[in-house]
Amino acid sequence: MTAPHLVPVRAARISGDDHADRGRARGQLLADGIRATVDGYARLFAELGIPEDVQLAASAASLDALRAWDPDQHREVAGVAQGAGLELVDLGRTLARTEILTRATVRPGECSTVVHRAPGATLSVQTWDWYAQFTGCWHAQRVEALDRELAHAGFAEYGMTGKIGLNAAGVGVHLNILRHRDDDAGGVPVHAVLARVLTHARSVEEAVEIVRSAPTSSSSVLTLVDPDRAVMAEIAAGRVSTLEQEGWGTHTNHFLAEDLQDGAMLLDPASDSLDRLAWLDAHVGGEAPTDADDLLPVMCSPLGRKGVALLPDPTLPERERTATLVTVRLDPARRQVALSPGVPQHAEDATVRYRLAPQTP
Repeated sequence: MTAPHLVPVRAARISGDDHADRGRARGQLLADGIRATVDGYARLFAELGIPEDVQLAASAASLDALRAWDPDQHREVAGVAQGAGLELVDLGRTLARTEILTRATVRPGECSTVVHRAPGATLSVQTWDWYAQFTGCWHAQRVEALDRELAHAGFAEYGMTGKIGLNAAGVGVHLNILRHRDDDAGGVPVHAVLARVLTHARSVEEAVEIVRSAPTSSSSVLTLVDPDRAVMAEIAAGRVSTLEQEGWGTHTNHFLAEDLQDGAMLLDPASDSLDRLAWLDAHVGGEAPTDADDLLPVMCSPLGRKGVALLPDPTLPERERTATLVTVRLDPARRQVALSPGVPQHAEDATVRYRLAPQTP
């Protein structure tokens, strides 16, 4: 088992003449990784007790929801499938993996996010924790803009058009999965919402509007940042509640909004979400950061046990083995993204950095 911080990072530059063409270009360029990731999710879902027919039905329903909500993005993901030599419904197992996982009784790994809001100097950081078996199933990316859209950079799982990153208008997005009693499969994939924020939002306000417009069916929190603001938009099966404050903000994997507490659940009874939030809250509050890398020490919980920074435990079964796969920092004002494989303690070992040229209407 290769430690996540030792995995080579692939960086892809994606462009095209239209949505379908850009999708095909992605599919052709990243075909091996896309197919491997689809196969990985098919195996994971089966291990979690989700039959193949349920996987495919949930995928098809989410793709239909995406086509109704964002036809251009649907054309793009259809192009990805074509370029990678896959059926679209099979690619949907990756695109709608959060929604499909609502059919499992056991929920996945957890993430931690910190923001510091200051006028003209908002900064953010996240550890993306996921199943360790997907250590090699993500890549860095820079996506060139189409007409009336924005260029963006960050990272995505193979086959997704967007995930966590920042666009040329200085709007960024993070994602933490949540769980609610009303969660279901079949809604617009939350990862499609992330992608649309990155290609269209020119402010946090516009990003929140995009989130509210999506008929989602699973639960997550999207932390939305621009140079001046930071808003955490909690989604509970289509309902959205926003949290905003000056200075420091933290989030892990349980609902914080008062109006979404009815039906709110931990991802798993053994979740350490509350402990991680307490850790973060105890380690923020000092001097205001001036650079996104200044946030890294906050994320460096002790290794060797569960926490904000998580190493894979080789003694656990594969389906229970999670780890910090990526540590990502966003600097909206400077239009800068920094991605490091693995835990934040190893961020200095390898980092991919992007700087986007400011893009205005």
